Amino acid sequence: MAGLPMSQHDTPTLHPHVHHHPELGLRDYWHALLAQRWLIIGITAAIVVVALGVTLLMTPSYRATSTLQIEREALNVVNVENLMPAESPQDRDFYETQYELLQSRSLARAVVREAQLASDPYFRPLVDKVTAKFDATHPEGGKQSPERQAAVERALMAALIDGLEIEPIRNSRLVRINFDSPDPRVAAKVANAYARVFIVSNQQRRMQASAFATKYLSERLEQLQGRVEDSERKLVAYSSQEMIVPVGDDKPSLPAQNLTELNALLAGAQDQRIKSEAAWRQASRGNGMALPQVISNPLIQQLRAEQVRLNAEYQQKLSTFKPDYPEMQRLKSQMTEVQRQINGEVLNIRQALKAQYDADSQQEQLMNERIAGLKGDELDLQTRSIQYNLLKREADTNRQLYDALLQRFKEIGVAGNVGNNNVSIVDGADVPSNPNMPKLPLNVALALVFGLFIGIAVALLRFLLRDPNEPARA
Repeated sequence: MAGLPMSQHDTPTLHPHVHHHPELGLRDYWHALLAQRWLIIGITAAIVVVALGVTLLMTPSYRATSTLQIEREALNVVNVENLMPAESPQDRDFYETQYELLQSRSLARAVVREAQLASDPYFRPLVDKVTAKFDATHPEGGKQSPERQAAVERALMAALIDGLEIEPIRNSRLVRINFDSPDPRVAAKVANAYARVFIVSNQQRRMQASAFATKYLSERLEQLQGRVEDSERKLVAYSSQEMIVPVGDDKPSLPAQNLTELNALLAGAQDQRIKSEAAWRQASRGNGMALPQVISNPLIQQLRAEQVRLNAEYQQKLSTFKPDYPEMQRLKSQMTEVQRQINGEVLNIRQALKAQYDADSQQEQLMNERIAGLKGDELDLQTRSIQYNLLKREADTNRQLYDALLQRFKEIGVAGNVGNNNVSIVDGADVPSNPNMPKLPLNVALALVFGLFIGIAVALLRFLLRDPNEPARA
């Protein structure tokens, strides 16, 4: 018993109000609940009635929803190949940014001004409360003071942010703008205003970025244009001073071109000189009668034929007449004259070969001298072209930068004039006809489940705390 003293060796008992029960089974608990069913029903009914009353006393709230489609990039109208925006691994960050922009204070302020909520009858009590408090703390401020209007806007912004809910639709580019308000008209008005103002603000940000880029590129173009003109002016002045004639980036200089042509002519001249030298060396040995030029000479051939005829006639008459005979003297003198003519023609051929050899040698020497001069000119030109190439490279670089910026400037101008936007309204918000909150069936169902749980818990607690000898009762 709880009141008896315990000895040192006794086992300590539990709390005096907790009775020890023999082992209980599910059947015992079922009978206990069945015996106390009216208690459970009463507790459940009481909680349901309380929940029903609280739900009925709550101010109904209406939800209006507008749906936007947000693309990462707008339609690329100026590029047909990439007309539709492509997927990007950075889409998640982009859309998270858009959701935060939808809930930003700046957008809420723009909605307050665009929808003229300060003059809306629904927000009149809030506006009056804020203005009264402001006038009390700032008696010197007028009704149209910027501080007073800012205070009203801050209060309206807080009310908008409290009633706003941004609901992205999974696996899509759609987002719902939900706004809850006790006035269904205000809910629809604010939800639609949010959609319109977000599109306008998005366009303004893009236009500001485009205007900034246009202004920046315009200033840079002016600077680069001056640098291009200055670098090209220096290049032309230096080329005129040093007598450097540009012939093209992929073409050699004029001295190099002449050097190439003269090298080709020198090879031919050397070949011709070698041939003429060989002919002269051959002509300078012997009597020259075996020279090809002598053999092929028609006059020499005619004279030799005449010489053979006269010699044959002389030999024929020599058997009859003596060498000092007048006829024989005449033939002898004719043969001598023919030989003299032949020797003269051979001499002329030798002199011609010698003259040809001298001319070819002189031509080769002149070409070598000219080539040496052109080499010097080319080396001098290359030396003078170092500064020229530096100036030309600077001018080309400035021109490339200018052309690239000019192309980008035109692209931004064309894209900016298109007026494209990456946000569009899919569905506008309609004035809701049924309240969104409170949900009477849901609240009653939850109260029923919660009340039943509380009733069962109370019944089981009573059953466990009863005297074991006392029978279970309702």
